[in-house]
Amino acid sequence: MEGFSNAAMKDVNALFGRYPKKLNALLPLLHLAQRENEGWLPEGWDAYIAELCDTTVNHVRGVITFYNMYKTHPVGRNHLLVCASLPCGLCGWMDMLHALEKKLGIHPGQTSDDGLFSLEEAQCLAFCDKAPVLYVNDQLHEKVTEDDLDRIISKAQAERP
Repeated sequence: MEGFSNAAMKDVNALFGRYPKKLNALLPLLHLAQRENEGWLPEGWDAYIAELCDTTVNHVRGVITFYNMYKTHPVGRNHLLVCASLPCGLCGWMDMLHALEKKLGIHPGQTSDDGLFSLEEAQCLAFCDKAPVLYVNDQLHEKVTEDDLDRIISKAQAERP
């Protein structure tokens, strides 16, 4: 495990400068670490981040496992996260999920054979007023309809082929 690149270390130091304690930068550091590792946190990064933040590995692991936005296994280059909360349910998230399953040929928790897409359900993405919502590579899509999906998927492929 090598750690952050030189360019990313500039971002790490900038984050530390914005917070009163290094530990307060934990969530954005974990996002940065995932960007450094193709969307997930390989073994050893929890200890590395703990050392940077002057905290314990158990604390970092607790954060990683609490939030569904942090991954401990490889994901597709285009990671789709569908909100499965009640408000999204009332607005058609299940139809969106079924359409995605059909278009991508995968189910939640799976990655396509070519590694281009992974699909996951989340219990709440905290945008209930914009339901149903879909995150694609950390980009929020609001009030998504089945008709929007081809455009969203094509855009994701163009940005991360």
